[in-house]
Amino acid sequence: MQMRPVPKNPPVAEFSRDMVETMMTYFEAYADEGVLKVEVTSWGLWLPNKVTGGRQFLGLARMPEDTPRQ
Repeated sequence: MQMRPVPKNPPVAEFSRDMVETMMTYFEAYADEGVLKVEVTSWGLWLPNKVTGGRQFLGLARMPEDTPRQ
């Protein structure tokens, strides 16, 4: 396997404790051969559901920096 250079600003996913606990609770339901896949979108992190073809909202650890503050 050839190593590729790391980009200057690699994508990062942040997880809160609640999100990690949710992954642990539902690991068997969402894992495929012992691996849990997480989809990253601008609306948060999602667990793809291999049975229904849908996805379950996992969460958003922080609001995006460009979100207006009230």
